[in-house]
Amino acid sequence: MSDISEAFLAGRKKASDTRPEQTRPDPFQIGVDWVEHVLKPAVADADAALRPHGVGVRLDLNLDHRSTNHAHADFWLVQTQTASGQSYDGPKHSVNVVGRDIMLYKPGAPGRSLGTTDAVRANEVKDLLRQAAEEYGTLFRAE
Repeated sequence: MSDISEAFLAGRKKASDTRPEQTRPDPFQIGVDWVEHVLKPAVADADAALRPHGVGVRLDLNLDHRSTNHAHADFWLVQTQTASGQSYDGPKHSVNVVGRDIMLYKPGAPGRSLGTTDAVRANEVKDLLRQAAEEYGTLFRAE
């Protein structure tokens, strides 16, 4: 191989080694992965645990990069078994994952940081769901 070819290939390798955008994970995908692998399973577990009490956890996701610039999930508790067929919905909790940062928004309260996708794992989400269940328990309208 000629010196010029070696120089070109060395330069190309050097350029590819220093391009951070090639190795940096997509910020939107980080949020989607966290919602899919941490939030959704915790909500499913909470829903299963509450079903015998006539309560469920609803989850509404927006993980479409074409409609938002971050992963978004809403969850709220609802009655599942009522004599009248009417259901009482609890307050909606909105979770926005922007890059690695997780924010929680609730009606009547300022948004608050829950932490990062690296720090907020299943146990922290289960604590959040326990708090939501306790809050809903104080508002629950048994028939």
